[in-house]
Amino acid sequence: MKEHKAHMRLAVDSPDFENASDEEIEAYLASVAARRNMEPSEWQRSGGAAWDLSLVMLLAGLVGMAASLGLVLDQITLLKDPSAALACDINPLIGCSTFLRSDFNTVLFGIPNALWGLMFFAGITALGLVCVFRTPLSVWIWRLLSLSMVGATVWLVWFQWTALHVEHSLCPYCLVVWSVTIPLIVNVWARAAQSGWIPAPPRLGRSAARYRWLITGIVYLVLVGLIVVTFKDSWSYVL
Repeated sequence: MKEHKAHMRLAVDSPDFENASDEEIEAYLASVAARRNMEPSEWQRSGGAAWDLSLVMLLAGLVGMAASLGLVLDQITLLKDPSAALACDINPLIGCSTFLRSDFNTVLFGIPNALWGLMFFAGITALGLVCVFRTPLSVWIWRLLSLSMVGATVWLVWFQWTALHVEHSLCPYCLVVWSVTIPLIVNVWARAAQSGWIPAPPRLGRSAARYRWLITGIVYLVLVGLIVVTFKDSWSYVL
């Protein structure tokens, strides 16, 4: 039964499997073994993104753009009417007006953080679209993207620290941005290390790619734990 199921999987993955030559069968089985060992394919080595990375980039970019745009529109509303009630202000703990009125909202060149986020996620969306349509990128683009993830990590941690320990509030749009940026960072770094786009030991790259969603889940759990503990005396506003 197991052999039959294995044969069926091979047949699904390779429609001409039964008519293939011995060399083609050996090459196919070698590619299956390589995928199981998280070895990068030739497509990845040449700058092509794995299918899951393409989708993560595209979805993270689109969702991040939507959240950033929502913040930009609320910022415009406050500029027109500083006393306006924003739809994102759900309760005393969860709301965005506190952040939009804060001095931390314009830390770089006086430009609102949401605009920086909108530009960042627009770029991610564009690259995701290119990857979804199976167009390889230059390795130097992947290296720049991996480097940008360093900045995204610093930016993300700084925002989280500000929300938890300075503003003592949670911005719903920011929570959405956090939720998509975390898997974006992990997947880009993991696939970059696996594919050899950035300097990393091959074993580390394979392990990072294999456990990228486990790593993402752990980061989520740590973040949720920090939020629960930090606001342990404020949940009465929500519950």
